[in-house]
Amino acid sequence: MDSAEAHLYAQRWDAAIVVLESTLREIAMNRGHFRTVRLAIQHRQAAEALAVAYACTGRYDDAWRTMEELPGHDMFGDPPHRVDHRGAGFEGLGILMSLIGGALGEGGAAAGSVRAPESDWALDDGRAGVGLLQILGHGSTTVLLLRTLGEGGTVTTRGVRREVENDVIAEAFAAFGGTTSADAENYLLSLDSGIAETTGARVRMAAAFARVAPLLVEPLRELLGGSRLRSVGICDDGRFNHFPFEALPWPDPTTPAQVLGDRYGVCFVPSAASGLPCRAWQRRERPRVLFVAYDGADLDTDRDIARMRELTGLDVTVMHTADCAKREILTELSKDYSLVHFSCHGRFDILQPSRSALLLSKKAMDVLHFDDQGLQEAKPGDQRYQLTGEDLDEIHMPGAPVVSLFACSSAAPKPPMNFGFTGLPGAFLRAGASAVIGSRWSASNDLCFSLLSTMYAAINDGMPPGAAFFAARRTLPSTQEPTVFHQGLFCYIGAPDQETS
Repeated sequence: MDSAEAHLYAQRWDAAIVVLESTLREIAMNRGHFRTVRLAIQHRQAAEALAVAYACTGRYDDAWRTMEELPGHDMFGDPPHRVDHRGAGFEGLGILMSLIGGALGEGGAAAGSVRAPESDWALDDGRAGVGLLQILGHGSTTVLLLRTLGEGGTVTTRGVRREVENDVIAEAFAAFGGTTSADAENYLLSLDSGIAETTGARVRMAAAFARVAPLLVEPLRELLGGSRLRSVGICDDGRFNHFPFEALPWPDPTTPAQVLGDRYGVCFVPSAASGLPCRAWQRRERPRVLFVAYDGADLDTDRDIARMRELTGLDVTVMHTADCAKREILTELSKDYSLVHFSCHGRFDILQPSRSALLLSKKAMDVLHFDDQGLQEAKPGDQRYQLTGEDLDEIHMPGAPVVSLFACSSAAPKPPMNFGFTGLPGAFLRAGASAVIGSRWSASNDLCFSLLSTMYAAINDGMPPGAAFFAARRTLPSTQEPTVFHQGLFCYIGAPDQETS
């Protein structure tokens, strides 16, 4: 690796490729030792560096496949079981699997193929309108890859390379890569209503976004220019994991205040190697909705329920957490719903993402008090009202619903080392959701109410959930905060649907 690093920093890409390919072959040949000493981090570093070297020599498909084979490996180096995505259809991730080039099983594209499967899968760019974006980086070198499906079902990968100050990238990673601010003090001060955002943390986030955004906008414009894409799926497990791409400035002569999310439907797509199942959202004449409502007056969930029923003719089942605990909710989640909506508090656990929780009741809140020595400590809340990612491992949601988590930090990710999506979004996807809508940081009641009203009214009018969410996000009212905080608050995790506009 020392030799490879020297080649990479000197930008001797071909020489670095020879060394790194040899390194990865050696790891593969010594798998037993690899498992014993848990060299998955070194494996990831070598593979990421190789992907950058491939991209810098124009071997974009090789770069993409190198990254797509990597993220699902655990700390022992074992990849997850491959999931059969046949039958996922376009409104799941079937077509995106062909873009990625992963194996689809019989009748699908072979691993490493640059051609989509025939018949139902071969949609041209004018109909599919979806591109996948992957961002690679090593040192000061950053490469953006865009993968699209063209006429005749041919997959095309394009790339743009930029030299960027490494400390700027590190600043963005620190600001958006873990907790609300990825700040240890901020995490330790987190309250039951989600991670507490101090004024200092928000200033740092806004400053980091302002510095990094221009570095991404120029190459993105070059990649997306001239395309007929309607949606962009961010398939990134590295330094920009869950960076708020939706809020990137994207002005044009007629709309100077436009952001990327106004021009494209921006979603976040788990890697093909993550092992996450991908299901299609099923259109129904009258979608069934499960609404889980927090029991405290501070969230005013009665207003949300009344608004949903006022605007829509959807079949809404409401579960008030004042009347039930998580066991009843898990049982109800196992029934056939098209849409699931949580209106509650949330808590992200950066140390154990699977313990991230939806706080369903005031009873779930930790209670702070002082011990005999005058030291502050927390009395844990009632776990019967804390719905964690681990709890969701027990269930299967047969209706492949789109799950909306209107709760603080419900989509916060842990910066991945050798695994894919963690926390609540990944748990819901494993349980059978076709997509998850969640917030990156604290969400205000009024903003949630505005988004809910517009999104569910559009769904009631026949618009698929993905398109309805993107349209509703575009209509969010302006605030006095920097754009990143309200335009980047909610994100859509899963494939965009066919009718995304």
